[in-house]
Amino acid sequence: MTRNKFILLPCLFIFSILVLVILSYLGFSFGKYSFDFQDQDIILQSPSLEHPLGTDQLGRDMLARLIFGARLSFLVAVVTALIALLIGVSMGTIAGMFEGRIDFFISRTIDVIYSLPDLLVLSIIGLIFNRSTTGILFAIGLISWMDLARLSRAEILKLKQQEFILSATAIGLDKRKIFFSHLLPNILNVILVSVTFIMPRAIIAESTLSFLGLGLSPPNCSWGTLASDGWQFLNTHTNLILYPSIMIMLTVLSLNIIGDFLTELNQPRKIYI
Repeated sequence: MTRNKFILLPCLFIFSILVLVILSYLGFSFGKYSFDFQDQDIILQSPSLEHPLGTDQLGRDMLARLIFGARLSFLVAVVTALIALLIGVSMGTIAGMFEGRIDFFISRTIDVIYSLPDLLVLSIIGLIFNRSTTGILFAIGLISWMDLARLSRAEILKLKQQEFILSATAIGLDKRKIFFSHLLPNILNVILVSVTFIMPRAIIAESTLSFLGLGLSPPNCSWGTLASDGWQFLNTHTNLILYPSIMIMLTVLSLNIIGDFLTELNQPRKIYI
C-alpha cells in the first residue's frame, strides 16, 4: 500500500508536466510573455509578481522559457523512445527469430555501436545536421535502441523454447503467425517497461549536448540549453541554472521510479505455502 501511494507522486509530477506541454503546444499562454520576448530593461531580474521565476541575461521570462523548454525535452524523450522501439524491437526480433548468420551480424553490429563513445556520436551527428531538432532526435535515437534489441532477442529466444511455441512449430504454423500471435504479445510488457528507462536517458543525453553547446541552436531552447545559459551566472544568479537543473532531476527521477514500479509489477511473484 505504501509503495502504491509513493508512486502517485512521480506520476502526478509527470502528468502535470505533460499537461503544461500539451497546453503550450495548443497555444495556451502562461503569462503575458513569450519564451523569446526580450526586454533589455529587466535583464537578470529577481523573481517578482510579473516574472515569478525572474528573467535571464537577455530579459526573457524564465517561467515561459522553462515551460517551452519542457516541450523540447519531452519531445526528445518521446521521439527517442519511439525510434528505439521501432529499430530495437525490429532488430532484436529478427535476430531471435532467424538466428544463425543474421543473429550473428545484428549482434556484432550492436557490439560495434556499443563500443563507440555516445558523446562523440551525438556530437558528430548533431553537427552534421547543423544542431537542428531533427538531427538531435535522430542522433539520440541512434544510440538508444541497442538495449531494446538485446532484450527483444533474449525474450524471443527464451520463448521459442517454451512448449506452446514448440507445439505451434510442430503443427506447421508459419513463423509470421507464430510471431504475431504468440511471441509478440508475450514480450510487449517487458519491452514497454524498458521504454520508460530510455526516456530519462534521452533527456540526460540532450541536456548534456546542450550544456556543452552542441545541442539545439537558438532560438529553440530545452532545459539543457537553459542550464547551459545559466552556467556563466552560477556565482551571481544561481537561479538561472537551478530551475532547469531541478526540472531535469525531478523528471528523470520520476520516470526512473515509474520504470522501477512497472518492472516490479511485471515480475512474477513467489507464493510461499
